[in-house]
Amino acid sequence: THALCGALAFFAMLGFYPLGQLLVWLATNVLRSQSALEVVRLALHSYYPVGQDFLLRNLEFSAQQLGARVSLHGGLWILLGGAGVFIPLETAFNRLWGFSNHRSYWHNQLVGFLLTLACWLLTLGLVLALALVPPLLRTPLLHLGTIAAGAAGVFLCYYLLPHGPVRATAAWPAALLTALAAEAVRLLFTLVLPLLDLPGSQGPYHVSVSCLVFIYVEAFVLLAGAFLAAETMREMAGSALARAPRGLSASTAGATPAARPWGRDRG
Repeated sequence: THALCGALAFFAMLGFYPLGQLLVWLATNVLRSQSALEVVRLALHSYYPVGQDFLLRNLEFSAQQLGARVSLHGGLWILLGGAGVFIPLETAFNRLWGFSNHRSYWHNQLVGFLLTLACWLLTLGLVLALALVPPLLRTPLLHLGTIAAGAAGVFLCYYLLPHGPVRATAAWPAALLTALAAEAVRLLFTLVLPLLDLPGSQGPYHVSVSCLVFIYVEAFVLLAGAFLAAETMREMAGSALARAPRGLSASTAGATPAARPWGRDRG
């Protein structure tokens, strides 16, 4: 689990800066919206652990250097980060749900690309929505919107990434709890971080290490939510078996999530 969370944190870091650069570039050169840029600044100040001003200066300088050009290199790094995240994550989810078969490499990459695109669109949609509200309301709405968008993104991962049938009624409550827990962990992390004295032990790398440790801790929250969703689905399968008429086979009633092809329940 530690190695898996470390791998997720590493690959998420690969795509983080290019994603931030893309958001700043869109706000300044495509949307030409100062409000959208202020939302991006607010989000990074709220969710990046330390060195926010340093990060923002570099992001805005990088976006200024791009000008009206689109950086394909940044997009490739975002996709590479997504590819590195979703391969081990699918393996972990399959293990939690009890699915024995795994997707092929290219099938996994296709699903990962679609999930990366969906999460990026959720992020962009949140930025655009917050740009329309008065500045005084942006901070509380940012946190509420992040929880809602995070829950939607986590739900898509729980529902689509495991290579087997997952019930939406099991995945959605777990995704919402995961998003709420992730926000609570973020607040706790900001209180604990000064006690770690990373500048003293990591020197000039403490900014990047702080972000890496933060993502590493949040990865445990993501896996805990997946475990909750898998256990909820197994309880649903057990309840269905208990309610089934006598003589009905376990294959019909569904003893476990992996034993019965539930189909992707939309209910």
